[in-house]
Amino acid sequence: MTKFWKIAWHEYSRHVFRKRFIFALLSLPLILALMVGLIILVIWIDSDPTPLGYIDHSGLLANPIPPAPVKWPERTTPMLPYADEASAKVDLQSDKLQAYYVIPTDYLQTGEAQLFYLKEPKGITTQQFEVFLAANLLANQPADVAARLLDGSELVVQSADEGLQSPRDRIANIILPFLAGILFIIAMSTSSGYLMQAVVDEKENRTVEIIVTSVSPGQLMGGKVIADIAVGFTQLVVWTLFIILILAFGKSYIPSLGGLKFSGELVAVILAVMLPAFIMISGLMAAIGATVAEGSEAQQIMGLFTIPIWLPYMLITLFFQNPNSPLAIAMSLFPLTAPMTLSIRLGITPLPAWQIIASIAILILSAIGALWLAGRAFRLGMLRYGQRLRLKELFSRQGG
Repeated sequence: MTKFWKIAWHEYSRHVFRKRFIFALLSLPLILALMVGLIILVIWIDSDPTPLGYIDHSGLLANPIPPAPVKWPERTTPMLPYADEASAKVDLQSDKLQAYYVIPTDYLQTGEAQLFYLKEPKGITTQQFEVFLAANLLANQPADVAARLLDGSELVVQSADEGLQSPRDRIANIILPFLAGILFIIAMSTSSGYLMQAVVDEKENRTVEIIVTSVSPGQLMGGKVIADIAVGFTQLVVWTLFIILILAFGKSYIPSLGGLKFSGELVAVILAVMLPAFIMISGLMAAIGATVAEGSEAQQIMGLFTIPIWLPYMLITLFFQNPNSPLAIAMSLFPLTAPMTLSIRLGITPLPAWQIIASIAILILSAIGALWLAGRAFRLGMLRYGQRLRLKELFSRQGG
């Protein structure tokens, strides 16, 4: 058992401390950080601290409620009252104002106001004035009514079969499966690719001849698979922590993020599906590396696994239209398409317990079978240099 863990640590450290892996590990956080930085910069540029004037002929702003403070990176635009248009126009022409509104006497009947400017003000500026005006219009309303009206409309996402309605505070249940699926695919492609290439390289440079003199093929392959899972888990943990930090930071400045609520049941099911799927794919990749003659051939075969994994995203429109169709159920039970399909369907509609249990059970059995296949393939093909291990040899009794 000690040798098993030594092999696992060696494989893990060999991949994790490579510059290529570190670059891949940090690429997603860097991209997300860059996107957040660009959003902050756009918000800061789009806001303008130059005052905005208004002339109120309706009397609605006779004793105005001060504008609510805005959150960084948005900059506050002061709202200045003017007794007449002439004085406001003078300040506009001298660049003391970026624009001014004229609120007519019949504003409550028409809902129309005039905006005068030399250069059109930024969108955030006009939004701040609209919020300022709305808050004053609702000044005599109960606080809860005013707050609800200022919040605006509520988005409700409903599945085609009307089995699930997800208001804004549950939209995370729709986003989470898609995000988890994408992270799973990226981590799987990276770490399983490392495992497959490592097995091929050890066959080509004959390192395996030395290794198998001190450890069994089962220990060797088991250690490699455990290391591969740890490599993928490292990626997922780092990326998940960074995404959580981004969400925690964004909640202070993006109100819609404050209502995000993740279903514990949904997270548990996604983890229960993804873990055996990751083990299964790792075992299959290791088996491929043990059966092929060259690394280039292994890369070509690896592409065949990528297609069914991505297939649920290609058919996502069909899932939204009918998440409980026979095709969707079948793809939820087929091991290679099950992780993505089940995750997508969970975000759209409630699923029968038997489908979830059956999918997880099939994935667990497939993971066990993939590990057995990887060990057998490695045992039969470890000393074959420049030769492929045929499929019928892999399953024949003579091969064992």
